[in-house]
Amino acid sequence: MVDRSSFTEVLIVGAGPTGLTLACDLSRRGIDVRVLDRLDGPSTASRAKTIQPRALEVLDDLGVIDRVLRLGAIHVPTRHYDRDRVLSEAVEAAVGMTAPGVPYPPVWLSQPLLEAILRDRLTELGGRVEWRSAVTGLVQNSDSVEVTVRVTDGDERVRARYVVGCDGGRSVVRQQIGSRLEGDSYGAHRWWLGDVRVEGLDRRCQHVWMSPQHGILSLFPLPSTDIWQFQASVPADDPEPDRPALGLFRRIFAERAGVPGVTLEDAGWLSLYQVNVCLADRYRVGSVFLAGDAAHVHSPAGGQGMNTGIQDAYNLGWKLAAVLGGADPDLLDTYELERRPVARAVLDDSTTRLHQFMRDAANGDGSSAQRGLTDDFTTGLTIGYPDSPLTRSTPEPEHAGVRPGDRAPDVVCRDPVGHDIRLFDVLRGPHWTLLTFDRGQSAALDPIDDPLAVPLRTVRITTDTAASGAGVLIDPNGQAHQVYDIDEDTAVLIRPDGYVAARIRSRRADPVLRLNFSS
Repeated sequence: MVDRSSFTEVLIVGAGPTGLTLACDLSRRGIDVRVLDRLDGPSTASRAKTIQPRALEVLDDLGVIDRVLRLGAIHVPTRHYDRDRVLSEAVEAAVGMTAPGVPYPPVWLSQPLLEAILRDRLTELGGRVEWRSAVTGLVQNSDSVEVTVRVTDGDERVRARYVVGCDGGRSVVRQQIGSRLEGDSYGAHRWWLGDVRVEGLDRRCQHVWMSPQHGILSLFPLPSTDIWQFQASVPADDPEPDRPALGLFRRIFAERAGVPGVTLEDAGWLSLYQVNVCLADRYRVGSVFLAGDAAHVHSPAGGQGMNTGIQDAYNLGWKLAAVLGGADPDLLDTYELERRPVARAVLDDSTTRLHQFMRDAANGDGSSAQRGLTDDFTTGLTIGYPDSPLTRSTPEPEHAGVRPGDRAPDVVCRDPVGHDIRLFDVLRGPHWTLLTFDRGQSAALDPIDDPLAVPLRTVRITTDTAASGAGVLIDPNGQAHQVYDIDEDTAVLIRPDGYVAARIRSRRADPVLRLNFSS
């Protein structure tokens, strides 16, 4: 047995979408990170497959959006059947047309492919995942956390300034710190799930069968693979469902679909899934945090579980980096204050959707399944932090479209030489951003002292088409002013995770900085 010791600034336990998002965010900020996972290697299980618009914006900021869009699919029609008879077609399961301020509609992409993209990005940033590394113990000291890790050739003692448990619904980290999952288990809502290969079905569509007699069967073609995701509801009156297997899946397809010429060839990942809806009573104990499924377990309705975890990581990453760089440690208290209410709302919403979906399915109606992935709430775009200690409210008109605490929307402007520049291009990176809007009458900002003492990018957005100079964007048609609801000179301070910290009507930038960060 080998006993080794080492130190890192942040130890991330779990290499799923949440842990990898956090690792990429911290690595690009220059933080020393280690990522551990108990598995032998990358998972092939397609547990999640929907990336919502707000999570896509996070992936844009991390520099991987082009890869996601290249491998994913946006428009996947759903074909509903009664046995082998087509009832409807071309009802899109992930409708999402871009709108002003919203660059991406929902994208279908299997979880294993998303994880591969994030692992590649982590490698580019100098990091890696350490497989076959299982956490077996955790002790907190005054200035660090000592973690015992079982590796192939013995135990390793890892000392970390902070530990983040991203290790799923059965989180070892959560158990070690004494945080409890509280919630409900819905025994009547059980599903057979699996990744299968199918011959004879059109891969351009999702195929769905619903009936009061047999329940639900769905076959979804996972983009950029030859795999289909198999989902079938377990009858509520079945006390001991059969274990998932290829033979069982073939029998279910014959009973519920029976489409001639279609065969299920083989199966990879298989699961019997029972819906649980739970929330951790604490997201933080000392220097240890929980994120993703370690903090909240969702029903699959609305496709929000993986997306909520990605946003957990995005919220926590910049705060950990700031505190490690010398910011007030109280900043870390805002993680739970901001993210736990979001998870509570998402859990309530997804549970309501699940019950509605199952009721509709019992009547052979699939309409709620289509609505569940397209409304404002599921996109993540309406999530905000208006009540956060980091948000400074200022008197604004009731009609103000973008208020402190809201997500900062994207808009296309142009630079003084005529090139299109998205505001997300300006926001991308680990810095704070100060947008100073004017309608062409204001002079360039005077130099100011920076009370933030953090990386800050200042950009003037003007309707003056003749404006020039560094840090100037021209808004020739006034779209940016319209989207941000600017009717006079205004400064808008945006956090590193893309939320508005403060806005104030002023010709100068320093009032908004003092407003947000003065003691």
